Amino acid sequence: MKRTPTVEVRPPDRRDEWAASWYRERLDDPTLLDAAVVIVLDGPGSMAVPSRGRRLGGYLSVDDDVTVLRAMRDALDGREGFPHVRVRLSEHPEVCHRVEWGPAPPECDDHALRGRFYGYSEQAIAAYVDEAREE
Repeated sequence: MKRTPTVEVRPPDRRDEWAASWYRERLDDPTLLDAAVVIVLDGPGSMAVPSRGRRLGGYLSVDDDVTVLRAMRDALDGREGFPHVRVRLSEHPEVCHRVEWGPAPPECDDHALRGRFYGYSEQAIAAYVDEAREE
């Protein structure tokens, strides 16, 4: 029987600056980082940015088993800014499972629509779309 992993939820600190700067450069409302949390399970943490304003939802990609996914979901469940937290298992082995919150994201290949759903700035969306075209 698998043990339930120990989950620590903490505010971001200097250890999380890389993730914080990544979001700071892309979010339409970088003040969302003031309410972000870091989920820690036996090692480095994963930053979870809440939904609010233009940011309708979010997710953490997790390449792990269902027990870990459920522990992460439970750690976010009930926290302000993390509505309707759920586990979404990938059907494809090369794609990570997810812990998601907020309404279901758009199921389409429209990068701009998905970027707006996650609250990214128009500049960040345009840069991503340009980069995707070049690939």
